[in-house]
Parts: sequence; structure tokens; C-alpha cells
Amino acid sequence: MIKINNGAQFRLLLKALSDDIVDAHLHFAMHEALHTAFEEYPLVKQQSYGFWTLTLQAHLNSSVYALFRAYDKDRQALHLRGWLTTIRENVHLFDDAAFRERLKDNPYVATLAEECGKPDQSTLDDDIAACSHYDPIVKKLVPYRGNRIAHRNARSSLVANENNSNDHSLMYEDLRTLLARAKEILNRYSYMFDASIYATKAVGSDDFQYIFDAVHEKVELAEREWTTVRGLTKK
Repeated sequence: MIKINNGAQFRLLLKALSDDIVDAHLHFAMHEALHTAFEEYPLVKQQSYGFWTLTLQAHLNSSVYALFRAYDKDRQALHLRGWLTTIRENVHLFDDAAFRERLKDNPYVATLAEECGKPDQSTLDDDIAACSHYDPIVKKLVPYRGNRIAHRNARSSLVANENNSNDHSLMYEDLRTLLARAKEILNRYSYMFDASIYATKAVGSDDFQYIFDAVHEKVELAEREWTTVRGLTKK
């Protein structure tokens, strides 16, 4: 649990935690979007294979690093589980009077106060459990980070057989599950706190499409010109 004295401090924790969760989503979404684009525009990746390979890996790494922070367990760190236990110990911050005071300048505060409500103890307990290392997917994060990210396990590196290829592994579906869970939990309590939710799609997230279109068009034009030149040469 992270000790706080007031709603202003809780808001600071909420903002900092949201940065990690939103970043994790943005980079993962970009990684998947680029993969999809390469299937449609294979010529683009072929033109700058090294650059795009590193770009894909960088987005995936950035997503995983942010996700690790969100599901960390260090007592001194800010993470989902610690944040949720802070909520459990400070449910009064979600009282109707406190909510109305925070949103006193919002003309719809009365309606929002009725709609947002307070954390349900049973749901809160379930959310804490879902972010703890008793959860089977969250449990994978510690050995993965310890053997693949923060450190590289020397013994695993020496063993080059298929039986060890999946040691300390995380599947893409695991990442998708953890991302969706983090977003749902973050927005559940953010909405209760001040009627706000965090979007996980950035404006301009598909801007790379212009690059793909331009490169693809340029390569096709060059190929047509080369075909024409070869035809004229043969004549």
C-alpha cells in the first residue's frame, strides 16, 4: 500500500500509473499495426529491413517494460496492486461529498455522482488478486523479467535445444490479456474518482501509413521504369 494524505496525492498516483498503462497499449498497438501493414506492403519492409526490424522490436520492448512496471510487486514502487490496496485503505476519497467537491465546477456533477458510485469491496478484492503474483499470467512476469529483460539467464543461453525454448516465456495472448486487464482496472477506478477514463489510442497513430503508401508507390514506379528501360534496350 502507498500511504497518501488526500485526493490530490491520489490523483498524482493515478496520473503516473496511467502513463505506464497507456504507454504499454500505445507501443503494443503500434507493433501490431506495423506487422499488419508489412503483410499488405511487403516491398516497404524490404527497402529498409534493418530499420523496420529494430523499430518493431523497440515498440514491443517499450510495451513490455511499461507493462512490467504496471504489474510490479516491489513495495517501494507504484504499480496496480499497490495502487488498489491504497484505494482499499482510502475508500473515503470516493465518498459522494468528496466526489462533488472535486467536480464542483462540472455542470453535470450531480448526475455523475449518482453514476460513478464507490468501489465495491468484492470487485476491489478481485482486482487486487488479478494484479498479484498468485494470478497465473502475472506470475510469469517475474521470471520473464529476471531471465530475459533485467538480466539474461546464462544457463538458458548455453542450452540450445527446443525443450528450453519456452523457458521464462510470455505469449502474445498473455500480453494482450494483461494489457486489457490493466486498462479495465485503471479506468474503473479513475471513473469513480473523477469521472474520467484514459484512451489507449493516440491521435495520429496511423500516420505511418503515409510512409508506407509513398514508399510502395515509389518502388512500383521504379520497377515500371526499369521494365520500360529493359524493354527499350532489348529492341
